[in-house]
Amino acid sequence: MAERNLETTVGDLRDDDVEGRDWERVRPRGISAADWQRFEGYMTEILQALGMKLDTPGTKRTPYRYLRAMFESTEGYEGDSKLVTAFPTECEGGPDCEVSQVIDGPIPFYALCEHHAFPFFGHAYVGYIAHEHIIGISKLTRLVRLFARRFTVQERMGREITEALSRVLQAHGVAVYLEAIHLCTQMRGVRESESTTRTTFWRGNYESNPELREEFLNIARARANGHLS
Repeated sequence: MAERNLETTVGDLRDDDVEGRDWERVRPRGISAADWQRFEGYMTEILQALGMKLDTPGTKRTPYRYLRAMFESTEGYEGDSKLVTAFPTECEGGPDCEVSQVIDGPIPFYALCEHHAFPFFGHAYVGYIAHEHIIGISKLTRLVRLFARRFTVQERMGREITEALSRVLQAHGVAVYLEAIHLCTQMRGVRESESTTRTTFWRGNYESNPELREEFLNIARARANGHLS
């Protein structure tokens, strides 16, 4: 069998927007052609056992396409949030200096539940009270996706985003709000059709200041209308 070019860089990105993104691809995964062929064989057996016909023009390459899709959907394992960098602010008031609350969202994300390997997807809202550092807005989106594109659970994903931002920014406070639809509850089990899971995560001033939490949640919920709510 001819060896396939698997192109194991993150997401097969080939654009010019790579400056400052080395942290997204520091641990590239490699799968040899022999292993890939073996995995395809396993998937062929599984899909056929489930009842799928693999002898039609539309399905004969499905085992390969499925494996490729799973590989691309878990590219978050290749990044390292510890390498994310921030920019200095112009805050000159010492340790008590605060820059106004920064809130970004909705940030769409797609993840795979580690319990059933079914997708869960939704939106993230990220806020922080800057002190000496700020972060590029596009990096907030990339950071969310770094932790989403892997096998995970919503609770861990939110905690990882919160802790990564707290470490990078040394901010006065960090807030993360996630809302997601879980296909593992809609396509199997109880088969809920209208359920949305919402989780919140607080650090610093957000933990001690209920008015700050309320401001963040009001903005996030207002933006959420028309999405999952």
